[in-house]
Amino acid sequence: MKAVRKFIILFLSTITVLVSSNEVMAQFYDGLQVEYGKNRVQYREFFWQSHTVGHFEIYFYQGGHELAGAIAGIVDPIAKELKPFFGNSLDGPIQIIVYNNIAEFRQSNIGVFSEDEESENIGGTAKIIGNKIFLYGRGDRAALERDLRGGLARIALHQTIYKGDWQDALKNYSMLQIPDWFSEGLIEYLAEEKSSRSKINIFDAARSGALNNIDRSEGDEAGKLGNAVWDYIADVYGIPAIANVLYMVRISRSVEGGFRFATGLNLSSLMSEVISYQTSQTPINYSSKLPRIETRKEKKHSKRDGGDLPFLLKKRYNYVSIKLSPDGKTFAFITDERGQMRVWTCEINDKEMTSGENQFTITKRAQHGNKLDQIISDIPPPIAWHPDGKKFTYSTSEKGSPILVTVILDEKKIIKKDLFRIDEVLSMDYSPDGKSIVFSGMQNGISDLYLYRVIGNLQEPLWRDRFDDLNPRFTENGLSIIFSSNRSDEVLRGDRENIPFNKQLDIYLCHLDEKTPYLEQLVKTPRIDERFPIPLPNREFVYLSEYENGNQETSWGWADSTILSIDTIIRYRHFFDTRVISELDIPISSLDCDTLSGVCYGNSTVMRHSYRVDIGKMPRTKDRTSGVFSVSTQNINLNTGFIPPDWTEKFESTDADIRNYKFEFESRIEKAQFSNKNNSEDTVLTSNNESADTLVASIRLKPVHYRLNFSLQKLQSQVNNTFGSQFYRAYDGTTSFNPGLGNATEIRISDLFDDYHIIGGFNIPANLSNTLVGLAYYDLSGRVDKMISFQRQGKTGIDPLSYNILETQSHFAQYRLTFPVDEVRSLRASMGLRLDRAVTQGTEMFSLTTPNSWTNQIGFKLAWVKDNSRSPALNIMEGTRAKVWAEYYLDGFDKSFGTIGFDLRHYVKIYANAIIAVRAAGNWSIGELALLNLLGGTDNSLSLGNNYGTPIDTKQSYAYQANITPMRGFANNARNGSNAAICNVELRIPLWSTLFSEPSKTDFIRNLQMVGFADVGSAWTGLNPYSDDNTFNSTVYENNPITVTINNNKEPIIYDFGFGFRSRMFGYWVNANWGWGVDDNIILPSRFSLSLNFDF
Repeated sequence: MKAVRKFIILFLSTITVLVSSNEVMAQFYDGLQVEYGKNRVQYREFFWQSHTVGHFEIYFYQGGHELAGAIAGIVDPIAKELKPFFGNSLDGPIQIIVYNNIAEFRQSNIGVFSEDEESENIGGTAKIIGNKIFLYGRGDRAALERDLRGGLARIALHQTIYKGDWQDALKNYSMLQIPDWFSEGLIEYLAEEKSSRSKINIFDAARSGALNNIDRSEGDEAGKLGNAVWDYIADVYGIPAIANVLYMVRISRSVEGGFRFATGLNLSSLMSEVISYQTSQTPINYSSKLPRIETRKEKKHSKRDGGDLPFLLKKRYNYVSIKLSPDGKTFAFITDERGQMRVWTCEINDKEMTSGENQFTITKRAQHGNKLDQIISDIPPPIAWHPDGKKFTYSTSEKGSPILVTVILDEKKIIKKDLFRIDEVLSMDYSPDGKSIVFSGMQNGISDLYLYRVIGNLQEPLWRDRFDDLNPRFTENGLSIIFSSNRSDEVLRGDRENIPFNKQLDIYLCHLDEKTPYLEQLVKTPRIDERFPIPLPNREFVYLSEYENGNQETSWGWADSTILSIDTIIRYRHFFDTRVISELDIPISSLDCDTLSGVCYGNSTVMRHSYRVDIGKMPRTKDRTSGVFSVSTQNINLNTGFIPPDWTEKFESTDADIRNYKFEFESRIEKAQFSNKNNSEDTVLTSNNESADTLVASIRLKPVHYRLNFSLQKLQSQVNNTFGSQFYRAYDGTTSFNPGLGNATEIRISDLFDDYHIIGGFNIPANLSNTLVGLAYYDLSGRVDKMISFQRQGKTGIDPLSYNILETQSHFAQYRLTFPVDEVRSLRASMGLRLDRAVTQGTEMFSLTTPNSWTNQIGFKLAWVKDNSRSPALNIMEGTRAKVWAEYYLDGFDKSFGTIGFDLRHYVKIYANAIIAVRAAGNWSIGELALLNLLGGTDNSLSLGNNYGTPIDTKQSYAYQANITPMRGFANNARNGSNAAICNVELRIPLWSTLFSEPSKTDFIRNLQMVGFADVGSAWTGLNPYSDDNTFNSTVYENNPITVTINNNKEPIIYDFGFGFRSRMFGYWVNANWGWGVDDNIILPSRFSLSLNFDF
């Protein structure tokens, strides 16, 4: 007994510590349902305009007209290209909402209400199919076009599966469950059919065996794996098969049925064929240059193998940027974990280590952001080392603005510098003397080159125009910058000139040795994309080329000359020559060179994580004429889809006759044209930069101001057995545990940008007595969110003294301000006015003449909320949700009512999607009036068995009542009092996804979870459950003129344990529990409960 009491006192002490901690943050008006929620933080105002192109409405705000014009020029052709994949055209109108950069896109309120709906809605939500596409500037037109294609493909998919008209789209999720790999994979495939990006993911998916567990994938990973499936369908069955699959999925209401009817294969056979096909498409030398992953041990090791990095990778991190110092002694790298960025260094120890000591030291240098499920930019944060190797600089964003952060290794400190008139830094490089930094900076979605003076913190653009300028690097002397650009020529123009730009990038050189920078084009290939130029000594450089089919090669360029004429002086023609170094068997996402070791390397993917791969030695000047590269240039197989480049060089104007002089690049073009002609290919190779299919033009906009309008966003109707109000139920001597089964309906309309919402709802039980009606208006457009709401709730009960029927009508009006500290934390303040009207129903003369009574209250509430949770599956959470609150109301001028409480929930993943969920909560009454806490039972219960036998202290001035749940081994009102505390622990195991890799055919089996649980809690009226003045510890018997008081030592704290099952049935999330309660150290008989609620 002493041990039990010691544990209970320790538990309550822990609760008290949690309440006083500012790290804990959740109010339960009705059971465990507590309002949490993440935030969107607006650091600027958005004034929207729109421009219409056909049935596309393009919305943009200040600074975004150039980006919107570029989208207007390509949206209609892309929509026509997608038509064969779906068998029909897109139905309009389609709204394209354009943000200038990803930081401002994250400030938007798009989807702010839908993030937590799945975890709060026990039934289905009607799917309102919208026609919205959200884009943001990336500084790279190719990436912008990829995003636009993906957005149009998503709308086309929804219109095909759910139909476009919203009346037809009101379909419950339980009727058609589309897995992520199906939808996200198709969108990924259509966004970029053949590219090095897609090849990296497909090759790794086939080689690693990830396709065997495709049903467990979600989000971005599901898109990468599903891409391999749709690539197989298109290659083997043809593009029309994609439209056939989608049509049959809609008709059969089954993904497997769609594939079976269209391909003749079930999902299991289809996945086997996909793996076999994609494995056969992998280059022969691909696996030989990467670590072996044939055995289980090799796969386990490969998940942490980063290539030639000296340390093992951590599985939970995504290694997005890695850079080696100039002296080759330190790696600087950046990891991402659900949007939280960490900066590290790995110092290689040059002294001799003893056995067991690490050859390196890893140090965490900085951390930015919070862990959130949000769109992560696929542009890696740039890192640039200072030439002395003692410090490095990287760029990130804080409060919506970019900053430069310099890490000084020896001093172990960081220096932050703000950047102005720029939205994001895409890449950067230090000058050889370390006094300047050149970076590709994006403003309003367009990238240009900027020169940053380290001393003085001065920043200036080298120019501003419409073209993309990426991957800048200083040359050896620091007097010029080599970079990639999609500009059509060497002329620097003003940003107002609306001229066409290339689809692919070429290599340029910017000269800084004069007052005004001027450009020189080094490589000009209309149909080949050149990126990541790296300068070498002797005016040489290497770069990465990518063809239209995704094949890549590394190339080498250098300055050269030839004699034009010989007179009194010798005249030379200067140009840049190029050679192919190697064709890459392993597709890479970036190229870099270690000048110290003379090795080129790139980043690829192994077991779905970044892998740094060696791709060969850097070229040397003496190899130009040695014939080393003759094999490389002649081994290009033109029959496999390669389009050989047109090496057109820059040269000075001259009158010399060079028509009879044939350079190597001309021979190469003739050979390519001859080969293409013999193979009857339709591709035409041209060196003319004005070719229509290689240039894209923007459209000049004719914008109009956006007018606020609302549309239906959500319609939800479901069976319910909760009160659902956001205020306490009045206590008039009768306890009300559940209102009775009824219909709960919610309707929400919102504007185009989700800044303004109007929500209306009602809950009408079958007995028509405990009705609830509510209306709320949200304004989320500013830094502080505003909400105005009104609710009315009726409650009917029996007066325990007069036994008359008593009807109480409660009205509650509230005005709330929410100040988001960041995306996961917020401070909420609200003022409320409450009016209760109690009406005694007339059943005889006395009750008929009983006057109505009125009570009113006015007060305020403060709450601190933290929510960084995520839901990878139904009823499966990760992260923390917490809330601390205090409220105080005045009842007239003589009485007051208030509470102080908290609710903390933490979810820990243990294996696959299996988790352990822990909850601790408490509620304390303050003021003359108290809150009656009724402990026991479950939320939204479908089971009978309320406990009316537990006495309620009539000496307490209870004004309101609330349920404290769950205590699954007990009925409602197992304990009651003005104070309460509870702790719940659950082990949740999704059975099917944990035991099997193949997807289940039925929604019920797919979502079936087994749960083991334990609950402990108490409700009391004294200082603590063991206080002598606690009325629970005494029983009073009155028989005039004798009153007998019996003091008992009954254990005030109760606990239970048990197991249960959860799943979705007929569109509702159903909980079935078997619990054994322990009261006063006596194990009670098992109790079965059935309820409709998520979480605990």
